[in-house]
Amino acid sequence: MFFLCNFVIVMNARRIAKYRYIRSRRWTSKHKKLLFIIGDIVLLLLLAWQLWPLSDGEIARDQVDMEIETYYEVMVDGHPVFFFSDIDDSLEVSGGAVSADSMVTHKMQAPGFWVNRISFIPSCYGHVVTYAAPKANKVVNLDSVGLRRFIFRQAIRSDNRLAGLQRMQNELHYYVRKHDIADYGFTQIAKYSAEIDKQVDSLQQIVDTLQSINRNAKLSIRYVTRYGVVRESESGDTINRRCRIVRTYHDQFCLVQTLNGTTPVLINPRLSITRGMEEVIKRSKPGGSTPALLKKEGAADASAQKAKEKTKTGTLIIDSVGTYVGEFSVDSIPLLAKEGRGGSLGCIPDGLGKMYYTDGSYYEGYWKNGKRNGFGFYVSPHDYLQAGTWKNDVFKGERLTYNANRIYGIDLSRHQHEHDGKKYSIDWSKLRITSLGSDTKKEVKGKVDYPVSFIYVKSTEGCTVFNSYYNHDYAMARSKGIRVGSYHFFSTTSPGYKQAWEFLKKSKFNKGDLAPVLDVEPNDWQVKVMGGANVLLANVRQWLEIVYKQTGQRPILYVGQTFAHKYLTQATDITGNYLVWVARYGEYQPTWKLTIWQLSPDGRVNGIHGNVDINVFSGYRQEYDEFLKSHTIK
Repeated sequence: MFFLCNFVIVMNARRIAKYRYIRSRRWTSKHKKLLFIIGDIVLLLLLAWQLWPLSDGEIARDQVDMEIETYYEVMVDGHPVFFFSDIDDSLEVSGGAVSADSMVTHKMQAPGFWVNRISFIPSCYGHVVTYAAPKANKVVNLDSVGLRRFIFRQAIRSDNRLAGLQRMQNELHYYVRKHDIADYGFTQIAKYSAEIDKQVDSLQQIVDTLQSINRNAKLSIRYVTRYGVVRESESGDTINRRCRIVRTYHDQFCLVQTLNGTTPVLINPRLSITRGMEEVIKRSKPGGSTPALLKKEGAADASAQKAKEKTKTGTLIIDSVGTYVGEFSVDSIPLLAKEGRGGSLGCIPDGLGKMYYTDGSYYEGYWKNGKRNGFGFYVSPHDYLQAGTWKNDVFKGERLTYNANRIYGIDLSRHQHEHDGKKYSIDWSKLRITSLGSDTKKEVKGKVDYPVSFIYVKSTEGCTVFNSYYNHDYAMARSKGIRVGSYHFFSTTSPGYKQAWEFLKKSKFNKGDLAPVLDVEPNDWQVKVMGGANVLLANVRQWLEIVYKQTGQRPILYVGQTFAHKYLTQATDITGNYLVWVARYGEYQPTWKLTIWQLSPDGRVNGIHGNVDINVFSGYRQEYDEFLKSHTIK
C-alpha cells in the first residue's frame, strides 16, 4: 500500500504539470488516455479505502505504548549543573542529581496511535499522537533574584535531608556491624544500607554543588521533555524508540515523530490526527485524561504495574502514607479503606512488601491486613532502626538465632556459692554453658555447649556490702584465661560518689580487665524516696565520672529494659558517653543500643551449682575484638 500511495501521488503530480514529462517521452494520446484512466481508478480505490470504516483490529494494530519523560535542568553560565525530576507548588524538588547519567526523570505512560499527518492520504512517516506532557512549573519563569532564592532554598532542604539520611545510614551501619549473614534478614538490611550509602553520596554532591555556585553566575532553568515508543524485544528487554515533538494541541495532545521518520513494517495507519486523539481518550483509564505515573523519587521501579495491577502479587500501591510495592489483598476493602490503610488501587498490603513513606522512612518485610506483621525492618530519618518481629503494626523486638559463633558470658555473685543454706564451690575446669535458660523458647542452631568468654564478678553494693567470694572468683577467672571485670550494685541510700570510692578501694583493675560496670536496678518507690529521677541520675553520673577518672576506662551501665526506657531517655549525656548492658528476659532482644544483653537469669553452666545469668555480646568475633581493644584496663 505504501508503494501504491506513492505511485498515485506521483501520477497526479504529473497530471497537474500538464503532462510535461509524458510529452518529453513522446507518448501517444492512446497511452496518455490509458494512464489517466488507471490513475483515476487507483485514486478512487484509495479514497474508498480511506473512507471505509475502521475495524477494531485495525485500530488496535495502530496503538502503541508511549513513555513520556520530563525533567528540569539548572543552568549556570549556560552549563547544566543540577537536574531534578519534579517540583511541587512549594518549589521543593525531588529526584535531584548533579549528573545527567544518575538523574531520575519523571516518567509517565500513555496510549498513542500511529496517524497520518494529512487526512485521507498515507502520510504517517513515524508520526504518533498521544497525550502532551504536563506543563512546566512556574520555576522556569523566575527572574534572577527568584532563581537565587530557589537555589538557596534547595541547598538548605538538601542539607536537612542529608542529615536525615546520615542518621538512617548510621543506624543501618550499626546493625550491619553487630550482625552477620547468619542472622535472619541481614542480607536485606545490608542491601538497603548500600542503597542509602549511594543516596548519601549523591545528596552530598548536590549540597556541595549548590553551595559552590558563584553569586555572580548567570542562572536559568530549562524544562526538558522526551517521548519514546516503548516495546519489548524478543529477549524481554524494553526498547525505547525516541521521538521528536512536532506539535502540541491545546496543551492536551501532542504529535511526535520517530527520529528516523519511519513507521514499523506492516503498519499502514488510516487514522487522522483528530481520530487518533479520540482513540487516545478511549484507551485512557476510567476517570483519567492524563498519563499515568510510572516512577518518582523514592519509589521502586514500577515497570510491572501495568501487567500486574489486577493480580495479587508484584504490584504497586500508592496510598495516603506512601508508596507500597509488593503483595496485596483485596479482602475487607471497605473497612480498611475507612481506617486509611487501603491503597489507591483499592488494595491493602498483605504478604511480603516494601513501603516508602512520604516522610522518608522505609519498611521492608511482612504485612497482614494492611499492618506490619512478622519479620521486617523499619528505618527513619527521625527514629532508631527497628529490625525484628512486628505484631499488628507494633514492633516487638529482634529474635536472635543462637549458635557457637556468638560471644557468651556470665556474671557471678555469692548466689552461685550459697543456696538453701548450703555453700558450693565452682569447678573452674568444667566451665561450659549448657543452657540459655528455660523461661522462653529460643531458636538455637546446634547443641548448646558454649565456652564462657567473659565473666563479671560482683565486688561491692552501696557503701557497706562486699562480696566475700570476689577475690577468689576474680583470681580464678584470670588464671583460666577468661576475660574478667568487676561490678558494683548501686544503692539508693548512699551518695554516688561515696559508693564509687568504696568500689575503687575494694576492687581490682589489672591490665586487660574488662571495663568496670555499675548495676542500677531500683524500683519506682526507691527512686521516689531518693528524690526522683533527676537525683538518681545525678548520683549515677557521679559514680561513672569518678570511676572513669580513676581507672582510665569508661564504665558500662547495667540496667533493665523498663528502667532504660523510663529513665535513660532523660539522660542522653550518659547513654552518649557510656556503653549500656541491658537485662531483658524473654525471646526478644532489648530495643536499645547495647553492648551486652542479659537474656536469662536461669541458665546452666557446667561446674556451677544452680541458675546462672547468661549474657550475650552484641556482635560477633570481629566486633568483640574491637570492644576488647577499646574497653579494657590499660
